[in-house]
Amino acid sequence: MANLIRSAKSGSDWTLNDLDSYHISLNQMDALPFFGLQALPQPTVDPELLTNTEAGAMQQDRHAELITYLDLAMMPELGETAVDDFAVELFKTLGYVRRERVARTRMDLPLLICGESRHAKTDVCIIDRSQNDILLLVQEDRRLERGEPVNAQAQLVAEAIGAFNENNAHRDAAGLAPLVEKVSHFASLLTLF
Repeated sequence: MANLIRSAKSGSDWTLNDLDSYHISLNQMDALPFFGLQALPQPTVDPELLTNTEAGAMQQDRHAELITYLDLAMMPELGETAVDDFAVELFKTLGYVRRERVARTRMDLPLLICGESRHAKTDVCIIDRSQNDILLLVQEDRRLERGEPVNAQAQLVAEAIGAFNENNAHRDAAGLAPLVEKVSHFASLLTLF
C-alpha cells in the first residue's frame, strides 16, 4: 500500500482513503455471531406494521406516521432530513428510544485529528442520558443520490471516533476511568431512490 497522507478533516469529509491512511479496516459480521445468539428474537412491533405497506391502511395514527416518514425518506428531493426523521421515528417504534434514551439528529462531536480540532456531525444518534453515553450512530449513505463512492462508512468511523472520545470525556468528568475500547452498534443507511 502506498503511503497515504493524513490530514485534519471534519468527519463529513472523510473518505475510504482516510480509513486506509489510519490503517482502519472494517469487518462485516452477521447479526447472530455479533450478538452471540443462536437466533434473533421475534420482532416486538405491532403486526399491523408487518402486514400493511400503505399509511392510509393503518388503524393506528403512529403507524401511519411511521409509514409516511418512510414514504418521505424515499423522495430524494426532500433531502437528508427526511431520512433522519424516518430513522428517529423507527427507533421510537422499535423501542430503542424510551425514558432515558433519546434520539438526536445532527449532533456535533469534537474530533481531534492530526493535532487539530475538527468536528464530526451525526445524522442520527441514540444517547443514554443516565450514563451520558452515545449508544448508536446512523450515517446515511447518499451515494446513489449523487453517484459518489462509498464514503458513508468512513464518515461513520469518524463519528464513532468522536462519540468514543465524547463518551470518555463524560466518564472523566464523572470521575470514572476512560474506556480503552468499546464495541458499539453503527448503521449506514442506504437511501434508495
